[in-house]
Amino acid sequence: MVKHYIQIALRNLSRQKGLAFINVIGLSVGLACFALFLLFAINEFSFDRFHKNSDQLYRVYLDIDAIKDQGASTATYHPMPLGPAIQQDLPGIKAYTRIKDGFRDFVRVDNKTRSLKVTFVDPAFLSMFSFKLLSGNPATALSNPKNIILTKKNALLLFGETNVVGKAVEVKLDSAFEPFMVSGVAEDIPANSSISFEILGNFDYYAGTKSGKRSVANWKRSGYPTFVQLHTGTSVTAESEKLSSIRQKYYPDEAATLKKEGLWNGTARYPARYALQPLREIHTNEKMGGVTVDAINPRTIWILL
Repeated sequence: MVKHYIQIALRNLSRQKGLAFINVIGLSVGLACFALFLLFAINEFSFDRFHKNSDQLYRVYLDIDAIKDQGASTATYHPMPLGPAIQQDLPGIKAYTRIKDGFRDFVRVDNKTRSLKVTFVDPAFLSMFSFKLLSGNPATALSNPKNIILTKKNALLLFGETNVVGKAVEVKLDSAFEPFMVSGVAEDIPANSSISFEILGNFDYYAGTKSGKRSVANWKRSGYPTFVQLHTGTSVTAESEKLSSIRQKYYPDEAATLKKEGLWNGTARYPARYALQPLREIHTNEKMGGVTVDAINPRTIWILL
């Protein structure tokens, strides 16, 4: 019976070759487009899911209500003291890491200079995120402020090999080259990662530089994306409610100014609240801004880039 149906179909196709060609081409193009869209969707929604702790990792952001002529907005760059303050004030926070993403820095090995980006993170970064090390111990690789981690690609670029743990690298920070020691080599960053780096350094070292010292205890100077890991079983809703009060604690003058100007009565929801965004949503949420907001003024919002 099936063979009979196939013969009839082939006979009809042979009688209407032009129409058959158009139908076959149309079906093929449609299937190809569907396959491409499906692959694209799978890739988009796979972002950051390779991290073992991905369901416990969150990016801290500032949610700001509309005030006068300023529309509602969000901010993902924060003051340097925010990370330690969150872990100190919120018992549900297991770990935090701040990220200082630099511009292109000069890196020197054997008198050969390259331009690479050095990213400084808190040591907990390697336990929070599942970036695999080809060599080096994740628990201690960033324990020393003068330690750095290279990706495989950049280890090959700088040394021509990946067996480079213990070797010296000079990085020009501020106005002079500083010596660092390679303590680990990481696999190249997956394409479906929202976080990437070329060279990874210890945040404590950056905090001790001329630029970093200006931000160590400064709540009015931002520029540091901050991520947290919650303890297993911790309620995200409960931690978010606690987190929202931190803004008022560390910006008391801001609250007083808003009350004085009649923009907040002290009982309604505070117009600026820290909140948590799941790591898995970062790539697909285009509404989350990247501006740095340090304080709310009744007439304007201070934005430091």
